Amino acid sequence: MGRPCRCSYISGDRIVTLVLQTLVSTLVQGSILALITIGMSLVYGTLRVLNMAQGVMVMVGGMAAWVFVAQWGLPVWASLLFAAAVAFALGVLTYYTAVRPLLGRLGVDFEMTAFISTFAIATIIQSVVLAGFGPRQRSFPELITGRVDLVSGVSITYHSLLMAALAIVALLALGAFLTRSRYGLAITAVAQDIDAARLLGIPATRVYVITIGLAAALAGIAGVLLAPIYFVYPNAGDLPLLQAMIVAIFAGLGSVRGTIIAAYVIGFVQAAVSIYWSSTYALPVLYAVILVVLLVRPWGIDGKPQEARL
Repeated sequence: MGRPCRCSYISGDRIVTLVLQTLVSTLVQGSILALITIGMSLVYGTLRVLNMAQGVMVMVGGMAAWVFVAQWGLPVWASLLFAAAVAFALGVLTYYTAVRPLLGRLGVDFEMTAFISTFAIATIIQSVVLAGFGPRQRSFPELITGRVDLVSGVSITYHSLLMAALAIVALLALGAFLTRSRYGLAITAVAQDIDAARLLGIPATRVYVITIGLAAALAGIAGVLLAPIYFVYPNAGDLPLLQAMIVAIFAGLGSVRGTIIAAYVIGFVQAAVSIYWSSTYALPVLYAVILVVLLVRPWGIDGKPQEARL
């Protein structure tokens, strides 16, 4: 008699479970990555500045929400608006202190200098928060508690579903703002051709302020959504900044459409590697994929060879 077969196989139910896990994780991770990065793409599209303060705005949003809820005892849902307002104000402050003084200066490499100055602002904000609140991690309540079983072996918290839903709503609202509102159309016009926009009477300075403030507000909202998962502490914006830079470069700097595509592609890669292999290899595999793509298209998946456009 022959030896019994020890071949392993994956049942159909197991395959469905793994696929569903991957899709759900992709939706959640991709949506929040897009929400964080879209602001960075907007700022680069209009100002040609890689805003290094975008990550710290995520931290500011989470910290502002924690103060709003834990110290002031106000409703957790209202903290979304408060965090967005605080981040918007700091975004405007970043423009006036780190970007505006460099505009139009002769003999200055604007992109590189603004890159450094926004990084300096981010470091200052982070240091102020560290001095005021200390390094300790603080927990933050979920906006909605509980979880739902999708199929046997696959469950997801209501907060994670809410994260994806709110991120998608925010992205859709941003799209409507850019295509249907007066200032949204002005942002698009400035991004496409600043000289033509000025000839049409569009106030570029006002557009810059709105763009950086809006980008910071979106990051602040993301910070509130991430706070129950990653806690609130002064360095909470470091990982989101790294992820946003990966998405923005992969997409093509300044490309809003590319940012959304890249966010979900990267979310899928991270989810698939973590589920089918190991979370230890998620980042190395992601970097390998990005390297291959950039070798083929150095300007990103939706960028343009000369300059990225909205």
